[in-house]
Amino acid sequence: MRIAIMLAALCVLAAVALAADEQPKPGKFVVKQVDNPVYRSNEIFMACEDLHSPRCQEWRKRYKLDEALAGKTDEWERILALRHWVKTHMQIENKHPTPVRGEEFAIMDSALAGGKFHCGQFCVVLNATLNSCGYLTRRVYCGPGTADKGAHATDETWVNRLSKWVMVDAKYDQHFEKDGVPLSALEIRDEVLKDGAKSVKRVVPEGTDLKAPEYSEPFGPDPDCYRFVAWDVNTNRFTSFPAAPCSTYWVWSDKFWKENTWYYEGSKHWAYGPGLFIGVENRDWLEWTPNTINSSVKVDGRQGQIELASFTPGFKTYQLKAGDGQWTDCTDRLSLPLENKPNSFVFRAVNLADVTGPEHRVEIDWQGQ
Repeated sequence: MRIAIMLAALCVLAAVALAADEQPKPGKFVVKQVDNPVYRSNEIFMACEDLHSPRCQEWRKRYKLDEALAGKTDEWERILALRHWVKTHMQIENKHPTPVRGEEFAIMDSALAGGKFHCGQFCVVLNATLNSCGYLTRRVYCGPGTADKGAHATDETWVNRLSKWVMVDAKYDQHFEKDGVPLSALEIRDEVLKDGAKSVKRVVPEGTDLKAPEYSEPFGPDPDCYRFVAWDVNTNRFTSFPAAPCSTYWVWSDKFWKENTWYYEGSKHWAYGPGLFIGVENRDWLEWTPNTINSSVKVDGRQGQIELASFTPGFKTYQLKAGDGQWTDCTDRLSLPLENKPNSFVFRAVNLADVTGPEHRVEIDWQGQ
């Protein structure tokens, strides 16, 4: 009898031990630090072009921009193709441009009829062209600052694949690179002030004749033209028409700006007098990062609680890709189930032109004990 009781007790203990082995081992979920594209909020460029505007739809349709983009799937290649389209449909005339009202459709229709234009008109046409295809831009006004030279107008566009602003000049169909990376206006300025932009390369389409008269102009084609840089405060000029654009400019009020004076065609720049230059002390405000995502991640039991935030002009939706899955639309607040393994979620913002922002990763690991 005693032996039977002992055997029964051993069986119970074995069963308990077996059951214990079958229980999930204790552990915890840990949110990993991920090197995502930098998120900088938009503090000063609030009025972006409205992708809902019929003017965007009409511009893309009237000028058959989809034909210019045919066969091009890479975002940067599409931007370069649109810049080249503007260049090939507009002719340069600095001193005596074709008289036409300063409205984008009027300029472009005149250009197609043989009109010739200066940099400012190339600038607003490229702005309309890129924004109509979903690529955010802002107009840049720059110059070498010496009394015997003038100034130049061009554009910066946000390139999602590169997660950065890039200067794109339609008048010369060019941009500048350092070590193969396209540069923003401020980055060009950095290089000019550092060593005269010795490491900067001008990039133009293959076959461009750099000996053509337009590339020998005393300012504009060269990095030195970015010694002084200002950004148009009015960043929705195209779709806010017929409202009158403002005349003010943002400038980075750094040591160089404060200790030097911008001269223009023989005298102090005209914008100083009426106080049209507005100083910005925080460089991050000028280098804000549209379409990027900022996330808040918490673990609640076996659920990942994720909140998303983004300043995406013309926002359409967020999208989620879990693990090796497909992209699916999602909201800005999610509760996602977690498994006892590395959990990977990728998010992106999408605008109304179906242009996708930089990818933002959230990773939650299981650490068993």
